[in-house]
Amino acid sequence: MDVNDERESDAFDRGDPSRRSDTRQLVVDKARLPHVFVEDGTATDADVEKERRSLIINGHNEREAKEVPPVDRYNLVYGIMLLHGIGVLMPWNMFITATDYFVNYKLGGNESQYGKNFLSYLGICSQMPNLLLNMVNMVVEVKGSLSKRIVSSLLVVAAICLVTVVLAIIDSSGWPEGFFFLTMGTVIILNGANGIYQNSIYGLAADFPPHFSNAIVVGNNLCGTFISLVNILAIWAAPSQRLAAIYYFIAALLTIFACFDSYFVLPYCKFYRYYQERGMATRQQEAAEQSKKRNRRDESSCLQSIKSKLRPFGEVFKLAWVQMFNVFFVFFVTLTIFPAMLAGVEPYDHGTPISPKYFTPITTFLFFNIFAFFGSLGAHFFQVPGPRRLWIPVLVRGLMIPYFMFCNYKPRFRTWDVYITSDLAYTGMVILMSLSSGYLSSLAMMYAPRVVEGSKSRTAGMMAAFFLICGICGGVYFTLVIVFINESLGPNTPIYQNKTALN
Repeated sequence: MDVNDERESDAFDRGDPSRRSDTRQLVVDKARLPHVFVEDGTATDADVEKERRSLIINGHNEREAKEVPPVDRYNLVYGIMLLHGIGVLMPWNMFITATDYFVNYKLGGNESQYGKNFLSYLGICSQMPNLLLNMVNMVVEVKGSLSKRIVSSLLVVAAICLVTVVLAIIDSSGWPEGFFFLTMGTVIILNGANGIYQNSIYGLAADFPPHFSNAIVVGNNLCGTFISLVNILAIWAAPSQRLAAIYYFIAALLTIFACFDSYFVLPYCKFYRYYQERGMATRQQEAAEQSKKRNRRDESSCLQSIKSKLRPFGEVFKLAWVQMFNVFFVFFVTLTIFPAMLAGVEPYDHGTPISPKYFTPITTFLFFNIFAFFGSLGAHFFQVPGPRRLWIPVLVRGLMIPYFMFCNYKPRFRTWDVYITSDLAYTGMVILMSLSSGYLSSLAMMYAPRVVEGSKSRTAGMMAAFFLICGICGGVYFTLVIVFINESLGPNTPIYQNKTALN
């Protein structure tokens, strides 16, 4: 790390001096330092100073800063946030991992009208309602706890998972078109509810120290790893694609039930209550101040009322727009590549020891989720680059999109030559893409609530979740552009057209 990075990191730890309420030296009792900062129970001077700075950054005065937070015993709250990170992406992973079941068992194969671009259709139906409901959940004022939103959205997700299991059991071979539209309908409802759930969870975590937001990202990637392993085991052990898919859907249903139950454990944790009450008090204080200002200006018109509600989002965006862009573009690149592009790549030179039968389940789903998990976990220990320079690797990472397009992507339909002919080179780039996805997305999600005042951290966390979904939607839609470029703009004739002409 160079001198500038060290200064930037130090500045991030201190917070913007213009936003600190008190810069005087504070004395904190080491014996009361929370476990979340010191795993073995001992406290160093650096640990004390870090906690003191954290309290000041979040807008607290000297008296409040002396009130060191209670211990997160057994990392229970952190573990529950991680579990909800798994639950947030479980429905999405459930559907994309069962692609073979939907395409080959239910829809008649890759040559069918609905099977050819099933993942793109799935992505559009999944992420558009997710985006819209995420936006509504962010803009609609949250008074008090987020509990009603989280609980109700979890119940809807569980109900749709149960419907999906029933549809897997029913024989739909006589009505594939009806099954397709019925499935897309359930996907729309499921992801609308999931949008509210995801946005609320990130807003909830924003009241805690930064690594609690990262716990959700770690859980996202851990979810994919778990489902990928289930997928590989199901291919090996299950006698049919239908039975394997039922395993995925039941696993998702049980995970959602675990998330539902764990949420009701949180209020019994002193650590959770402390941060929620502190965050609520800060927001109430700011709301009272804003109310006084509105009364003085006599803002009574509807237009002025709307402006006053949107003003906090504008203020947060001015301070955190770089991090919002980072969140958006990391997920835009990731969802352009994964899963649609990677799932379409086939072995070219058989330079890896992976059997063609397991090539896509391992290189696409298992490798992505494992290495994205390690990347997000690494962000807990290393925060390089800092908030000001994070955009540089985020932008450079966009070059991975043409790289994967010039691999052996959709060989039967492509009109371009294959320039990346080494399976090892392809696999290595999958690993790099996955590591960078987990690491950079975690940094962006951690930085976003911390570059604003403590009273606006929840708003920043929810806005970051909104831009995350925007990035996912943008990436999913852009896969259709990649398909068009790959199949229509190249100089060659696709293989399937040559075969048709010969016949």
